[in-house]
Amino acid sequence: MRKTMLTLLGLAVGCVTSLFAGETLSLQLVPEQSILLKGSPQEIVVKIDLSAIERPRKSHRPPLNLAVVLDKSGSMAGPKLEKARQAAMQLVDRLEPDDYFSMIVYSDQAEVLVPAQHVKDREALKEQIERIQAGGSTALFAGVRMGANQLQEYLTSRRINRIILLSDGLANVGPSTTRDLRRLGSQLAGDGISVTTVGVGDDYNEDLMAGLAEASDANYYYVQDTEKLPAIFAKELGEMLAAAARDVRIEITCPSGVEPLGFIGRSETFAQQKTVVTLSQFTPGQHRYLLLRCRVDGKTTDLVQANVHYKDELDNGSDQVAIGNAKVSYTHSATASEQSINATVTAEKVLMLTAVAKDEALTQADGGKLQDAAAKLASQKAQLDAVYANAPATVQVQIRAETDNLTHFKDQLEGGSYDSATRKTLQNQSYNSRNSK
Repeated sequence: MRKTMLTLLGLAVGCVTSLFAGETLSLQLVPEQSILLKGSPQEIVVKIDLSAIERPRKSHRPPLNLAVVLDKSGSMAGPKLEKARQAAMQLVDRLEPDDYFSMIVYSDQAEVLVPAQHVKDREALKEQIERIQAGGSTALFAGVRMGANQLQEYLTSRRINRIILLSDGLANVGPSTTRDLRRLGSQLAGDGISVTTVGVGDDYNEDLMAGLAEASDANYYYVQDTEKLPAIFAKELGEMLAAAARDVRIEITCPSGVEPLGFIGRSETFAQQKTVVTLSQFTPGQHRYLLLRCRVDGKTTDLVQANVHYKDELDNGSDQVAIGNAKVSYTHSATASEQSINATVTAEKVLMLTAVAKDEALTQADGGKLQDAAAKLASQKAQLDAVYANAPATVQVQIRAETDNLTHFKDQLEGGSYDSATRKTLQNQSYNSRNSK
């Protein structure tokens, strides 16, 4: 087991990173402010930054254990089901003989169309998919559970275990609340299974689909144009085939004198100064980060320690550990403290708070308070405008995109327009921002 050691001593000192051959995940811990006022308790944000380096794979990519769970209820009839079948068949064409594939269809009840098996006869599999016909209600929970059962037969940490769920309607048979599906997602994540969700059209429950995906750290797609379904399935498969690191477990500890207040945009909580965040996988070049709010007592220099355990899929699936910590120094000079602010972390913090503001605006709009929701988005746009000038160019691009989004939705809400498509788009944007997707 190799280790990556990184110590960040603040901007005035810089950081030292030691990467050994074969290591794929790079870890950095960056405080928003590296010099604090001495003796003054204050809040600070620490960025826990993970990125997967790009380098040649030493071994064959890990085999897949994949279940497609497809809604075939009556509302899927026509182009939706046609494109879903096409997407699934194209996926089968890209699998290899040592991959396991299964397919579950559901309407009034769930049924196994293709039991979990090695991908040997692609044409026979595609013929079964081609015969799927629409009709009935939406037993979504049972479909996901049955897909998980198929994966369980060949479940192992040596494989990427994934469910791809597609639905266009409300779950109306069996458990159907967001809490039910989040709980199921968390249980599956504990078994090493991720659930990617694909919502088609404007009639499905986006909170349910997003909650299921988030609980297992998978992707969530909102698809208005059914023509895009094959491309989305191809993208999802491509990420699995290119996995660089997976089964990522981030153990985060704050010392005495530092009160962890929680992550911006995430639900994990601390117990006895510690918490664990699990992420399913990284592809080469992928960058994801957490933003931890802390309250410091004004004298403690160590802020956060992070130990990251993962399987390095570019190095034969070997177990790796990356270790990092964040420190600050203290001063009596308000000017020196102010000058130590990291503009990049500040801008990224405001971007993450923008995702939170979108969620809050959705809640207001759901309650009929469209003008309050518009005001919330306008206020958040002003915060983005305030950090734009000092942000690096790459982050400025993100800020411009977000200000355009906020302006667009603010104008809609002020005009009294709030439909299902607007809600789904806002919620999907928030999901992707909060989860660094």
